[in-house]
Amino acid sequence: MLNVEVNARKRHGSRGHLSLLFGLTLMLAGPLAHAACIVENEEKVQINISPETKSWGDYRGQETIDGSRIVKCQEEAGRFLMLSLGAVQWGSSSEVKDSYIFNSFDPGTCSLENSRSISSYLPQVTKANFERQYKFLRSCIDLRVADTRGGALVVNEKQPFCDVTRIDNSAVLMRGSMCFIKIRAQNDYAVQPILKKECLDPSYLDAMGIEAQDIYANLDTLVTGDESGSSTDVRHVGSRPFHINITPKSGLLPLSEDFGAGIPRFTTTYTVDGDWGPVSIRSRQDRTQIDLSFLVSNIADRSCEGSSCSSSSNFMQPFVGQVELFRLRDAARPELIEEWWDGGLVPPNWQGVMNGISYRVPDRLFTPGGKYRLVATFQDPTDDYAIYLNGLKQMLVRLFDTEGATVGVDTLPAISTLGDLGIIPGINGMGGLHSNNQTVSLAQTMEGLEGIIASTVWPPYYDRACAGSESCMRMGKRKFHQRLILEFTADMDPSGGDVELANVRMQKNSPVFKSYPMQSGDFPILRCER
Repeated sequence: MLNVEVNARKRHGSRGHLSLLFGLTLMLAGPLAHAACIVENEEKVQINISPETKSWGDYRGQETIDGSRIVKCQEEAGRFLMLSLGAVQWGSSSEVKDSYIFNSFDPGTCSLENSRSISSYLPQVTKANFERQYKFLRSCIDLRVADTRGGALVVNEKQPFCDVTRIDNSAVLMRGSMCFIKIRAQNDYAVQPILKKECLDPSYLDAMGIEAQDIYANLDTLVTGDESGSSTDVRHVGSRPFHINITPKSGLLPLSEDFGAGIPRFTTTYTVDGDWGPVSIRSRQDRTQIDLSFLVSNIADRSCEGSSCSSSSNFMQPFVGQVELFRLRDAARPELIEEWWDGGLVPPNWQGVMNGISYRVPDRLFTPGGKYRLVATFQDPTDDYAIYLNGLKQMLVRLFDTEGATVGVDTLPAISTLGDLGIIPGINGMGGLHSNNQTVSLAQTMEGLEGIIASTVWPPYYDRACAGSESCMRMGKRKFHQRLILEFTADMDPSGGDVELANVRMQKNSPVFKSYPMQSGDFPILRCER
């Protein structure tokens, strides 16, 4: 196996933790590495599968997945291309996700601390979700690799971690954790993901235990010194994200409106339970930065009809609300000093700390010894998310007015999470936002963001929020489904710096999820051992 996977075993007790491989390849791909082998056409793969109608397609209804090209590999002749389709899973924080090329995800030893609302940590649900993803990818996705000019492909057809089927002299089908192709100077490669027709059959999916759900994956392309799988001579040259949505059959879960063949439908039951996570505040004479986080749980009851099962929590859901910052005053009403929308996207069947945006104000908001209140109100997941995206759009507009401006992940960290979406249309430019050393055109990002805002497909209009099958509320019948309140005293140096939150008190109100009264205590956290 790859040496890097031995390192992965130390951390997770398993092999195949591809992010560690990337760490190695980034070191190898410094200024002295050759700039050979380029992966082109790396747009995100977004497809919807409807087992009920035994149909599939991209979000325009077309039954095809565009291929990627791997070109200009002349300097790498004699080495090997390695193709790996890995299932993606998030860690204990929404900012950390990894691609696993083997069925090796282990949630680790984690403990839920200080939460008065989310009562239990359920790693077995997260692990089962990952295993369904992984089984689908290995059972249902082939990679058709061909030379674009009809030249011969040199491929070992007996590989330990890859099933290889020869189509003809210039093309093969490959499926597995690590698939290798010898690089010849005259080859240009096309790599096209192929969905097996059997995976449209609900009985086939049921037999494998694959449920209607969101599936996330990465197709990674690397150059290695040999095809042993244990070479340390590796370089990462491209990554292509996948989002596959398997729609529940009618009657299994309540679904959004049917817009016709090829257009995905999503569950309209909202299941994200939230609590405060750690809050970080920095204050300077001319700027304040507030970083909120929320402890969230997207785990709901499963519904079954015959041998088919699914859950509303099998799908990514937004957790976004209006945040208001008040200054508390003796014998006077609290003074509203700032408001914004904050939150993010919660992965399927996942519990952890979801980080919000870095909200920045060109002013100093906090004074030493001042008392403050933060109120986060979660009213309608769909409308709140639309307002949140419009806020991000306005941030881009302000940057767009700056001549020659570009935006990277360090400038707008919240926007990088939008690359996880699988909705119409795909958001352009997200690949650059995921890399700290790259920038992306503001105009291109703006276009994609406007497409998300205009989408009528995702998020769906949720008609109810549920904390278990016996505890539900209709959206719109109450002013909110959750409200979080935080009060504190600003303990800080008069010259500015980090604001220490003293005398912290928290409260949660909800007509459906577990509430708790105002009380002192530490911030909730999911703490995991490394």
